[in-house]
Amino acid sequence: MRTRTISGTVAAALLGAATALAAPAAADEQTDQQFLTVIAEHGVQAGDDPVGLAQTMCRKLGNGGKKGVQAALTYIQDNTDLDSEGITTFAGIAAQVYCPDKVKNTE
Repeated sequence: MRTRTISGTVAAALLGAATALAAPAAADEQTDQQFLTVIAEHGVQAGDDPVGLAQTMCRKLGNGGKKGVQAALTYIQDNTDLDSEGITTFAGIAAQVYCPDKVKNTE
């Protein structure tokens, strides 16, 4: 199943993005622009509202853990045309920018 494969690699992607970014957690215009710039630099095109997608993904992560990661990844998969690499890249960047406190809870 594609989603299981994705969830198997997302923790590494989240941690990789954590080292690549040093963004503030507060959602503001500057943060949103930084997020959009970084996903564009990585070639990730996540639909019409990538900021909203990222913020909802963080809510889906909940308290972290495998169920939270699975819910977040499934949400991205269901709402974009991204392949598994794009999903993990998007999730890692989104988590670091909008919910870095949840990155440690996905291990």
